[in-house]
Amino acid sequence: EKIDLADADVVFHSTYGDPKKSKETETTGSGLWKNMDAVKNGKVFAVDDQLWIQGIGYTAADKILGELHKSLVK
Repeated sequence: EKIDLADADVVFHSTYGDPKKSKETETTGSGLWKNMDAVKNGKVFAVDDQLWIQGIGYTAADKILGELHKSLVK
């Protein structure tokens, strides 16, 4: 309910487990989500939760940096 307070230029998000159980569709379809600047400007990126949330160590960090670079440098 307070996602609009996290308004940012760029948003990276992930869902752990079943998107239906996590209410991902409800969240990303809400008016609060759609009114965020990042959403309006096409700067929202879904990321792999196994890498971004569960990934540990230098290898995962390097892969995350690679994904950040691809998303932000276009």
